[in-house]
Amino acid sequence: MSQAFTELRGNETRQRIIEAVWSVMADNGLSGLTVRLVGQKAGVSHAMIHYYFASKDELVLSVVEHARGYWIHPMEDIIRGAGTPGEKLETVVVWMSEPATRAVMRIHRQLLSESEWNEDLRRAMAAEYARWRTGFVELFRQLEAAGDLVAGTDVELLGAGFATLSDNLVGKRALDPSIDSEAIMREMLRPFLVRGEAPPSDGASRPQRAERRTRAAARRG
Repeated sequence: MSQAFTELRGNETRQRIIEAVWSVMADNGLSGLTVRLVGQKAGVSHAMIHYYFASKDELVLSVVEHARGYWIHPMEDIIRGAGTPGEKLETVVVWMSEPATRAVMRIHRQLLSESEWNEDLRRAMAAEYARWRTGFVELFRQLEAAGDLVAGTDVELLGAGFATLSDNLVGKRALDPSIDSEAIMREMLRPFLVRGEAPPSDGASRPQRAERRTRAAARRG
């Protein structure tokens, strides 16, 4: 058996364990996370889990990286992808106004809560937020370079503020689905954009904006 094949199998097993941790946390919370349940979900032995992860804390930390696929990677793909800065901003606003899945919200809240008592987790979550914030700052730098931002706008502060607002709106909408997070984001951005809109909502109703979100999601694949 070649070394490359062995490494591939090892990576697949490790990933299967991480996905099992995610599933157990979503179903049972951090308090219900046990190596036994993870092993059952992943179809591996207790010893195999400890081969890849020395402790429960390491299992939890692995989920932080796994969670990037649900929020940081999609955002970075939009910002670094094709299209004008204005089109990217529209896509981000539409994407961030989509309701998050229950599992993602449950895990995100648990990680934030646990980070109050776990310094390694706090540092990991802080690094993820810094990466999230950096992506938004880059988007507003692109808008500034395109002449789409009002002169004198502090892109660092605007990027940090919008990153925080949009992320918190996702959580609040999970509590109250009636919150029109898209309209809130557009109103927050309006004073900073040369055209005064983010981009123009055309007076669209909430159902019309929902249809537009569906089309945008389809374009992102």
